[in-house]
Amino acid sequence: MLRFLLAAAAVLVLALPATAQDAEVGQEYEITIATEESNQYTGPYGQVRLGSVVVNVPNAKVDEKYTVSITEILVNQYTDERQASCDFEQIGGDRRGMCLAAP
Repeated sequence: MLRFLLAAAAVLVLALPATAQDAEVGQEYEITIATEESNQYTGPYGQVRLGSVVVNVPNAKVDEKYTVSITEILVNQYTDERQASCDFEQIGGDRRGMCLAAP
């Protein structure tokens, strides 16, 4: 029993740092675009998740790096996902602007 408890504790200690933290309003994050999406209402955008919060950067491509400053987090009425409004600046590039906010 003691061996099981020690093994379980070791797994938890190793797994907890890997758990992603949710984005917080007022914080700045460095992100790398994970996927590209597009829809008829917003056009093309790159998407990344910070924990359970979705960040959508307009016209961003996979593997581009950005600094984002989170200004608001709302629930998207169409997807029920938490989505961040933010200001972005491309790292090593000249793109800057506002992320796509939750509708």
